[in-house]
Amino acid sequence: MAVNDFSKSMIYYAHSNGESQAEWEHLKDHLIRTAEKAAILGKPLGIEHLAYLVGLLHDLGKYSENFQHKLRGVSVKTEHALAGAKELEKRFKKTRFEMISIIAAFCIAGHHTGLPDFGTKIDHESEPTLQARLKREPDSYSAFQNEIDLSGFTELSIPRLIPTTKTGGFTLSFLTRMLYSVLVDADFLSTEAFYRENQERGEYADIEQIQARFQKFFSSKTFPSSPINDLRKEILQACESKAEDPQGLFSLTVPTGGGKTLSSMHFALKHARKHGLQRIIYVIPYTSIIEQNADVFRDALGSDVILEHHSNFDWETFAKEETKAEEYDDSMSSKLKLASENWDIPIVVTTNVQFFESLFAYRSSRSRKVHNIANSVIIFDEAQMIPQSLLRASLLAISELVLNYKSTAVLCTATQPQFQGFLPENLKISEIMPDPAKLYDAFKRVSIVNLGEVDDESLAARLDDHHQVLCIVNTRKHAQKLYQMLSDEGRFHLSTLMCPAHRNEVIEEIKDRLKKGLPCKVISTQLIEAGVDLDFPVGYRALAGLDSIIQAGGRVNRNRLTSEAKLFVFEPITDAIKKTPSYIQQTGDVAKQILRRWDGKDPICLEAITDYYESLYNIQTEHAFDSAEIIKCFEKPNMRSLNFDFRRAAEQFKMINTDTIGIIIPKDQIAKGLVERLNWVENPGPTMRKLQRYAVNIYPNEFKTLLDAGRILMVKERIPILLDTEITYSEDLGLSIPLSSGGDAFFV
Repeated sequence: MAVNDFSKSMIYYAHSNGESQAEWEHLKDHLIRTAEKAAILGKPLGIEHLAYLVGLLHDLGKYSENFQHKLRGVSVKTEHALAGAKELEKRFKKTRFEMISIIAAFCIAGHHTGLPDFGTKIDHESEPTLQARLKREPDSYSAFQNEIDLSGFTELSIPRLIPTTKTGGFTLSFLTRMLYSVLVDADFLSTEAFYRENQERGEYADIEQIQARFQKFFSSKTFPSSPINDLRKEILQACESKAEDPQGLFSLTVPTGGGKTLSSMHFALKHARKHGLQRIIYVIPYTSIIEQNADVFRDALGSDVILEHHSNFDWETFAKEETKAEEYDDSMSSKLKLASENWDIPIVVTTNVQFFESLFAYRSSRSRKVHNIANSVIIFDEAQMIPQSLLRASLLAISELVLNYKSTAVLCTATQPQFQGFLPENLKISEIMPDPAKLYDAFKRVSIVNLGEVDDESLAARLDDHHQVLCIVNTRKHAQKLYQMLSDEGRFHLSTLMCPAHRNEVIEEIKDRLKKGLPCKVISTQLIEAGVDLDFPVGYRALAGLDSIIQAGGRVNRNRLTSEAKLFVFEPITDAIKKTPSYIQQTGDVAKQILRRWDGKDPICLEAITDYYESLYNIQTEHAFDSAEIIKCFEKPNMRSLNFDFRRAAEQFKMINTDTIGIIIPKDQIAKGLVERLNWVENPGPTMRKLQRYAVNIYPNEFKTLLDAGRILMVKERIPILLDTEITYSEDLGLSIPLSSGGDAFFV
């Protein structure tokens, strides 16, 4: 059959569904539905017209003869995502709309394979860059002219944006991400609507209704008058008052114990309602804090409007616990799973990793949610935990959301870093509390005592003299050694050599012993510092940054049971640390200077914290705040070509060290059952998500040591399972790794 005859007689489809073509989706219908959905999603961003066009063009290559044959079962190679990008190039190259068309071409060309790097003119057409792909000749797709009318698209437009850098490259790259997110989400939603069976989306209470729930929750609580409760009430009232302000970037500087979790949510709900914002996103550094805070929010707001999105969350188990067993169906689980794909739910509680790595992702699956981050209130709890190496890129991303995408951000912490110097000149931080310094005086619960150098034997003896005590150190090996030096009664160890499920069990036992007044001596790494609700009468902290020291102090005398609580800071003399991690060494050295300068005065105050961050930042080079070189991926000398490196940036933007391997620890019957299931399930993804609570991350050399010792079984040739857990994994210390396996890398 001749091509023209084929074009005339062919019915063009986008997706197949069953054997009967009567149930297949017509290509024209898919393109129009995707375009209409993209326009709706893009309207809050001011890009609805451009979004409609990319939605209409994204699958233009499916009008090729080869793709239609492939859909009918013929084995043939074809690349359908290129045609729409080529069509843009053909229509707008060397016009005043060329730059906008390149932005759209990035999105269309990568709507399946991910946002590409721009590349260079000399790239071979086989390479994955945009330049290389545009050199290829797509299969003929001219048949689209019989069904799709593009004659009205003679101009392209984008909203007026406020540049966050001198060249404006980062701002244009962020716009590209937003358009890409809109396109891939619209494409997913359109395809899902065709395939899905009885799956509901987007039926949630609105912000006004959620705020009413919050008010009802608070009115049902009684808070007896006391100096601390009166101060917490002042914090809540300050958040309520400041919520009336115009949108922007805020800080909430409140000491530990000030009730900032609910106060910040109060601000967010009222602010979102006043400004017509669509959701609230609560960003937290650790999953342990997320689980705790999400429970608080569910109590106050209801489970039906909250998405808890992190690697340890089990949708199915949560849904079963929230509904009666005899009434259980998977509708809640399904809705939460769907919401996790694009965050189309009013309240999202998530991690720094999930939030920031999604903003810099290049893959479509992680980028879907990005457009729904706009038009939101975003609360960054423990904001000081943003890694220094990614600080500039992270704060620029926050600046983009605030300046150009109708979002309000709140930097929430007891130890507020000096972030203003990393922000665009036209974006100022507004503090919510009228007098934060007063709060530090009022909430003072612990005094810092600088011990100087202390060896392990002396430290262990001091710890054994206490009935209840917390000691936080900087490395896992040091934690293990100190634990083994303590007397047996009431001793506990916490580190990431213990899987999350195990750590949670131990923390609950520690809480119980503290409450009952039983002996309780805990050696922990940094993981216990932020958000874990524990109250020790005395604490010890290995020298680290002042922010870490103050966070450690938040676990001491938390409930004000004494007026003489102390946190002893010491410089460890130990053979368990061969080399102190460079960042710990650097921040510790600065903290040591601050403790000297503030000798005889209280270093747990705003002035000392400001002094610490100014001193720390002054000794850093500019490169230290973007050592991953993310900004360079978008800020080039010649921005006329939009020479963006999306893929490279995504590969380099990692909030945590990814040079590790997760090993599954089948320490109980639940974990063993899940591991057994891995052997026969076709798709291990859901089972692996449940097993995240039983995973321990170790370095490749440590992994090799265990593998060579025959302690690891590889399931499906790629999932490592620990064997002989009774030998290699202990209830006291977690995973045992031979000392010969490596150095003293920093793990919390």
